[in-house]
Amino acid sequence: MTSSSSNILFKDNKISVITFSTKDASFAIPLDQVLYIEKDVKRNIKLDELETFNHEVITYQNATVELYDFNKLIGSEDYRSRMKVLRGQLDDFRDEYDSWTENIESAIQAETLAPSAPTKVVEFIKWTQQFQNTNTDLKEVIQSLAEPAKDLVKQLDKIAHASANKDYAMPIFRRTIDGSYKAVMHQIEQAQERAETSVRPIILFVEHNNGRISALRLDNINDIVSYDWKNFSQDDSSDGLMKHRQDDYSIEGFLRNDDEAPLMLINCKVGLTQEIQAEAVA
Repeated sequence: MTSSSSNILFKDNKISVITFSTKDASFAIPLDQVLYIEKDVKRNIKLDELETFNHEVITYQNATVELYDFNKLIGSEDYRSRMKVLRGQLDDFRDEYDSWTENIESAIQAETLAPSAPTKVVEFIKWTQQFQNTNTDLKEVIQSLAEPAKDLVKQLDKIAHASANKDYAMPIFRRTIDGSYKAVMHQIEQAQERAETSVRPIILFVEHNNGRISALRLDNINDIVSYDWKNFSQDDSSDGLMKHRQDDYSIEGFLRNDDEAPLMLINCKVGLTQEIQAEAVA
């Protein structure tokens, strides 16, 4: 696309866009190309797995339109899959705690020295502190685990070092299990529930040239924002995201306000802007 064709997307040097994000980047679609937004309630029909781009179909105003999973179009991992991995990670960490406490209890019963915190239990604390996610509620829940998990490790480590003294260690161990341990395990369960409920895919119906309509499944919708032409940078590269879909969607360039992360501007009316540009040249 040339600068003049991209400028067609701007009205009086301004553009309003709907923004959304994936695991790796943030995107924007012109608001005047968006027809309708709805929650993904799985009313779509999935076609053959070998279908090109594995698209599905969905109805819009009694007509059948193509539905594309945006993450598949750009080769990114979808949010639902990432949340499934996250829940599995939390299960693994919880199992490590369970195994460690069982070893401590066995050592106390045998009045032998119990093992110190396993590496994965220690890694869990660092993992929670560094956890990032576009869902701020989920990020806060995970990061809030850091301090209670750190305190629990300290308590259990002290008990492990005194495990050879059964009369001293067992009462403290029981109180720790009934108190701090159960509290941390409950927080881990809450984090898993939050990961599950944070999966809320959206269906975005967009208009192409000649009135053709398609739909995109997105992980989220972030905001509606306006930009000036001066905040736009052209993308004239021949390679990159969605270049294989240039008849339907095209990355025109990048929108950026001040120090914000850039948004990739998607044009759904690729053919139309090319036609208008050709007429202008003629």
